[in-house]
Amino acid sequence: MIYVILTYLFSPLIYLLIAIRKKKTISRILIIQTTKIGDLICSTPVFREIKKKYPNAQLTAMVNPITKELLEYNPHVDKIISLKTIDYKGFSGKLRLSNLIRREKYDIGICLNPNIPFAVALFWGLIPIRLSVMPNFTGLTFKLASVFFNYLEKHASGQLVIETYLKMLKAIGISSNDISKEVYKSKDADAKTEQIIGKIDKPLIGIAVSSGNKLKELGIEKIVKVVNMFLDNMSVYIVLIGSDQDKETANAVASLAFKQDKIIITTGKLALSELPALIERLSLFIGVDTGITYMADALSVPIVHIAGPIDTSEQRPTGKNVIVIESKLSCVPCTYVFKASYSCKQGGRDCIQSIAVDDIFNAGKFLMTDRE
Repeated sequence: MIYVILTYLFSPLIYLLIAIRKKKTISRILIIQTTKIGDLICSTPVFREIKKKYPNAQLTAMVNPITKELLEYNPHVDKIISLKTIDYKGFSGKLRLSNLIRREKYDIGICLNPNIPFAVALFWGLIPIRLSVMPNFTGLTFKLASVFFNYLEKHASGQLVIETYLKMLKAIGISSNDISKEVYKSKDADAKTEQIIGKIDKPLIGIAVSSGNKLKELGIEKIVKVVNMFLDNMSVYIVLIGSDQDKETANAVASLAFKQDKIIITTGKLALSELPALIERLSLFIGVDTGITYMADALSVPIVHIAGPIDTSEQRPTGKNVIVIESKLSCVPCTYVFKASYSCKQGGRDCIQSIAVDDIFNAGKFLMTDRE
């Protein structure tokens, strides 16, 4: 709260400095999206549409170091700044962040994950045009800090967040309804994927073995049941996908599967910028609300999406070949884009556990058969 109060006190001077700095042309644009992999992928239409409108402007993305690789080969992004939460902790951290922003002399600043530090830093950074979203879940302090944005697009429950972002862009002359996502792979990604997968003439079914939010995970037991059902009933290979931290989980799944020779473990073998080369080879992807699901969606891979606790009205795979399996429990949804839950208040994660393996298999079989 102290940062907000100080900003209010000095706001007349800051507004004066902003007015002095304002230019007639747009040459530098900053987009802040420091959330996780899935949220960044779902935000890629913003980068594309801004670059269409302002092709000669330098577009800088401020992102989480974990997600940086996702934008390294994106043709719409000119510069990437990695930012950890600890980097803007405390008063000195916020000063460093605002100084960094001010030195770059941005003409437009767009905050896709609205919070108090970014609201203050963009204002202190003397950016003339400052856009963000008013979340459907927010506290009093952010509401007070939100006045430091020039324009706020209110996010309404039941609307896709990307649709809210695109509505926000109308404030800078951009009108688009194209919500298609984009991911780009590194130059050596295909060769590295070939080394891992080899030459297989059977369909590949990918399964993410974990999620950044443990509340959403399928869990080893259910993954094993899904794997066994597909291997027992279809001539396919299963590709287990995850980070280096997921190796133990992937090995546990493989060890419990009936046909271990039909399982390919890729956990920790591909960098984030290389992963699209693997995902685009899949005939089907099965996943919960996790980053790899949205990567598959961006690459138009058929998806069986187990929604779990999320509100699918505001974020979900939107491709043509997607089947969303949702629980009908009264406690669902309990986690949202701007208000995440990380534990089950009911204790049993029934929104995941109650999903029948038969339903997952039948949905996957339908998607694969429909494409043949």
